[in-house]
Amino acid sequence: MTAERGGPDIPDWAKEERASDFAWIAENRVSFWPRAKEHFSAYGRGVIVVDTTVQPDPNAGHPMYYIDSAHIEETDDEDTKRLVAKYDPAREFVVMLIKAEGHTSTYRIQLIEKVPRGRPRRGR
Repeated sequence: MTAERGGPDIPDWAKEERASDFAWIAENRVSFWPRAKEHFSAYGRGVIVVDTTVQPDPNAGHPMYYIDSAHIEETDDEDTKRLVAKYDPAREFVVMLIKAEGHTSTYRIQLIEKVPRGRPRRGR
């Protein structure tokens, strides 16, 4: 799994937060990927939004929903607009984590590695 990452000039606390987010997303990708494909088929480009501030049932995870690109375009969130416009739905999804105090973090996650043209995948 790979993710679009920020530049090298981010503060240490932000690097630690991103690493924690990536680990959490990796643990939950089996929930995200099928929903991302399903919602893309039904609604087109969009973002999976997860409210990490609440967990009504500790065994059921956090509330999760999908916002399509038309609704994203109505926001002032330029980073999310950019990520939603550029992801490859055949191998990627975009996820926004809602955090304490209204803070959000949005990532473009690649689950399927791109294979360079002319080079077969190993194991085939």
